[in-house]
Amino acid sequence: MASAEGVVGGLLKFLGGVAVGWALHAMAGDGSLLGGGGGGKKAKPAAKAKPKKRGVPVGGAKAAAGGAAAAAPARKPRAAAAAAPREELKMVLCVNTGLGMGKGKIGAQCAHAAVGIMARYAARHAAPFRQWEACGQPKIALKAKDEQEMAQLAAKAQAAGLMTYTVADAGRTQIAAGSHTVLAIGPAPKSEIDAITGHLSLM
Repeated sequence: MASAEGVVGGLLKFLGGVAVGWALHAMAGDGSLLGGGGGGKKAKPAAKAKPKKRGVPVGGAKAAAGGAAAAAPARKPRAAAAAAPREELKMVLCVNTGLGMGKGKIGAQCAHAAVGIMARYAARHAAPFRQWEACGQPKIALKAKDEQEMAQLAAKAQAAGLMTYTVADAGRTQIAAGSHTVLAIGPAPKSEIDAITGHLSLM
């Protein structure tokens, strides 16, 4: 009888240990009492991050409401109008009379020279061209003896800091290809141009 009681007592102890172990295992899996490093307290849910307020772009609410338009780069300010020149600006067109060009050919070559000097300099030196336009774009056609004199005039003008452009003909009519037909100088103040070309005769 004593041995039977001992067997029953041992069995109860074994079952009790199994039950305790199962309970501990269940609580560890649940995490409510045996959470790692939790100190037995239930972890609080993470607070939701508040949405950040977007900054209002420069220009206030209208710029913010503009969407993609507000993000576009601002336009550059327009250039201020050129100040009134102290004296009239002009351009001279020195024609190489040694080539014996006809009137129509001379007119076309003078047009090439005026357009050419604007294409070369207007973007970088806008102020003189605006002032020249304000003066009515005066253009004076002058006689140069030959290509050598044109080269000398161009060198003097460049040394004085004036804009120059020499037309080299394509050779389609009347003259040989590469012939220097017209030298354009300016626009610049009349006194500065006259100091270089004042001795030349009008066409």
